[in-house]
Amino acid sequence: MLTIPNILIAFAAISVGLYFVGVVAALVHIRSRDGSPSIPADAPLPAISLLKPIKGLEENLEKCVRSFFEQDYPGEIEIVFASAYRDDAGIQVARRVARDYPGVRARFVVTDENWGLNPKVSNLQGALQAASHDLVLQTDANVWAPRDYVRSVVRELLANDASLLSSLVCGVGERSIGAAMENLQLTTYVAPGCCAALKVAGITCVIGKSMLLRRSELRALGGLELVKDSLAEDFLLGRHFEAHGKRVLLSATPIRNLNEDMPVERLFARHARWLKMRAVIHPPGFTADFFANPIAVALLALIASGFEHTLSLAFVGLLFVKTVVDGLLVKAIRGVPMKAQHVLWVPVKDTIMFGIWVYAIFSRSVVWRGIRFRLGSDSQLLPDQGALPVRIVRRLLNA
Repeated sequence: MLTIPNILIAFAAISVGLYFVGVVAALVHIRSRDGSPSIPADAPLPAISLLKPIKGLEENLEKCVRSFFEQDYPGEIEIVFASAYRDDAGIQVARRVARDYPGVRARFVVTDENWGLNPKVSNLQGALQAASHDLVLQTDANVWAPRDYVRSVVRELLANDASLLSSLVCGVGERSIGAAMENLQLTTYVAPGCCAALKVAGITCVIGKSMLLRRSELRALGGLELVKDSLAEDFLLGRHFEAHGKRVLLSATPIRNLNEDMPVERLFARHARWLKMRAVIHPPGFTADFFANPIAVALLALIASGFEHTLSLAFVGLLFVKTVVDGLLVKAIRGVPMKAQHVLWVPVKDTIMFGIWVYAIFSRSVVWRGIRFRLGSDSQLLPDQGALPVRIVRRLLNA
């Protein structure tokens, strides 16, 4: 009989299956590094410019910036920091770190904040124009890279004759509850989701935390002008590259998003923004996010059943299994285990994320780099004119 509880139970079973598809896809992708095409270890690597758009003080900014000055890269390397403000607090941190590494060329540029509606893309455009080399690696200010990261991704790009490479993102460094939930979400939900999209649907997700490409190829496609007024510039750039027959890679070398003391409210804001973007750029993927959260779907089935005894036992079993598997997956992807006291937040985190997903169905308002926008088609940034009732009243008054 097709009752609401039975439908939700079926959805929960599908959700559990999709969860394990993501886990397997992530493990397969991470292990693919050993069998991927390679170039000789002693082959020369091209000169590269590392682009770092900066706006304000990110958590652990100094540690993240320092990791790029300490890269073990055999070719010529420069780091270009870009901000719309000469006295930006983040730029001051970068200048202080740069003085500790006189052997690494560092450049600081002031960008035009009005070049595009997306402040990050405006910063990136300034860094791109100032870069000395054709090969460029853009990374966010809040990512930390192991010493071999740049060398690894450049070798991977060259070995695969690719035009654009993006990395899986894993969260590291958790000390607070908010940081633990953020790192769990990045490592056990976002990363497996990207791997499943690649392995099952052939969709290569481009994540703007780290993007490696050639300036000449980007310029030939139309440059950053293509995405300067969009929020999901990373996804759209990947789509433009693929539309022109260029190879886009999802690297098996993860980049580390360093989150130690993130407050819970920032977790809400970040993932609400990401889910709203996902809803406008890829509705099928946004819908699939519902089924990729087995704890939330199973909880709905349990509530609809009136907390039926057998389902209650099954739900407790699911909580245990998913928490254990997520803990194992964290260690497999980032190489460092998460303390049990942090892994135990998995059920709470998943329930919160479901609430954010529901919220993202109805809201298209986002705050990005301190500016409030509304999201249009393909994440186009539009002036925010308030909530739906407010916009309706304004239109009636202006009619």
